[in-house]
Amino acid sequence: MDLETPETLGEYLKNSRESIGLSVEEVSFVTKIRAQYIEAIESGDFTIFSSQHLLKGYVKLISKTVKADSKKTAELLEIETTENFKNKHIEDIVGKRFKEEIKKSEDLKKKILTIVLGVIILLILSYGIIKVIEYIKTAPKIHITLPFQSSIKSLVSERRLSLNNKPLKIKKIINSPNAETNYAEILKGKVIKRTWVAVKIDGGSTVTSMLYSGDTEVWKAQKRIKIKIGNAGGIVLNYNGKDIGEPGAEKQVVTLNFPSKHKTKTH
Repeated sequence: MDLETPETLGEYLKNSRESIGLSVEEVSFVTKIRAQYIEAIESGDFTIFSSQHLLKGYVKLISKTVKADSKKTAELLEIETTENFKNKHIEDIVGKRFKEEIKKSEDLKKKILTIVLGVIILLILSYGIIKVIEYIKTAPKIHITLPFQSSIKSLVSERRLSLNNKPLKIKKIINSPNAETNYAEILKGKVIKRTWVAVKIDGGSTVTSMLYSGDTEVWKAQKRIKIKIGNAGGIVLNYNGKDIGEPGAEKQVVTLNFPSKHKTKTH
């Protein structure tokens, strides 16, 4: 009886991806990893990866997206990378480490030189400050009486008396409605069917994620929210406490802006 061939890393990730119904293109969109690299990992072809660390980073992102077991993924990756990268580019690795050591040595010399120069400058400045203080202490004091000095003093005294006779007005500080703890735009999404979303809040960077049935997401902004939905019929939205339902049909791609400034884009 033949022994069953052990499952490889690529097979495990591919089976995990197919079990939740994701295509290679969808995984590529979410992880920002090229489809050809994902296919190479699933087929066990690591020759296109110049770095073992790069491969590990890609595998970690793919494993999280396809909901694979992280411990099992790490074990399979360790076995296969040890074998595939065992004797790969050994001269390049040694040469690279040698260059890194030289660079570290040069950086250390620069840091030491910078520190020494800083100390010298600090000593010069300290010496100068001490001399200035000593001069101020020993210099003769000069008193100058201006002809209008008495008039200024009387005006100041009158001003103080007028202030004492009038109650001070204190402005009450009211919490601003635009405080960081308050949000003008709140969008909630309840996922009923798997979909991907790309969200941009207050002009920041776009965050892409894959949502699954039963998930509930909340997006908050001070000014505006822009959201692109890959399956408009797979999510129910609530904007600022008002239910707006599904933004489109199943498998329809839509782009929404809150508050609405432009018409909804559909694909």
